Amino acid sequence: MGIHNRDYFRDDAPRVEMRSSGGFRSDGWAVKWIIGACVAMYFIQSATGQGVRGQLVGGATDLFALDLASLRNFELWRIFTYGLCHANIQHLLFNMIGVWVFGRMIESVYGPKETLTFFGVAVGLSGLAQIGVSALSTNGGFSGVVGASGGVLGLVTLAAMNFPRLPMQLLFIPVPIELRWLAAGYVGLDLYQVLGSHNGHVANFAHLGGAAVGILYFVSGIRIFPASNGSASRSRVSIGGVIAKLASKKKPDPRRAPEVKLYEPPSEALTRDVDRLLDKINREGKDSLTREENEILMKASESYRNRV
Repeated sequence: MGIHNRDYFRDDAPRVEMRSSGGFRSDGWAVKWIIGACVAMYFIQSATGQGVRGQLVGGATDLFALDLASLRNFELWRIFTYGLCHANIQHLLFNMIGVWVFGRMIESVYGPKETLTFFGVAVGLSGLAQIGVSALSTNGGFSGVVGASGGVLGLVTLAAMNFPRLPMQLLFIPVPIELRWLAAGYVGLDLYQVLGSHNGHVANFAHLGGAAVGILYFVSGIRIFPASNGSASRSRVSIGGVIAKLASKKKPDPRRAPEVKLYEPPSEALTRDVDRLLDKINREGKDSLTREENEILMKASESYRNRV
């Protein structure tokens, strides 16, 4: 099995595609479903509730928002439905822009099922983080929380872990900024507001909880649907996994073997180098490799090809 047979180098392998405008093309449905559900819920909130000091209250908002008293009554659906509700149109628009921009990045790598489930987990855990901290606070904390911000911060940090050097053009900043610094800025702002007690009506702990979910998801390598999408299952390919797959194949009968080839296994240093370079390709693309790094991959390719 040569290095060119790996999914990173195959012409038919799923890949992340960026348009010239910097956006990601995603043919999946997860992002569309998330946005559609949030917009539909906002119309329901508006039709059944009323605005008080710029925020929707009553009706569906009270039925689906997350608060400690409801959890004590085992109204567990609120752990997820609060993420579909929003306080006002500005809150909705800001979060949906985040879902559209960063959700498509994640969907192009992990697939729609994995993306949708990850978003739901990030929303649920970030909401519980906010409620848990509020319950322990001395000033009473929030009475309830709504909004998909925790899930959006999960998408932001996971996108930053996958594409750390991707340039992002923001309306209020004249020069592009790398995605890793943008994500760090979001997290830093929430930390500043928490430590300085400037949180007001912003669920900063939900934001931080969602960011933590994104980081832990990437670092742990956990996949909720490991075989549901080609790109998701291939995105974390390692040299060890390839070796194990080859070793599991049925060995031929030595009496019928026409010849025996001597195989010199790759050194541990070469194995580590290949793992590192495959991770780099996964994050930044094949074009990011230097000439020396390409030579390392070609050397590894020849080593594995001689094994067959």
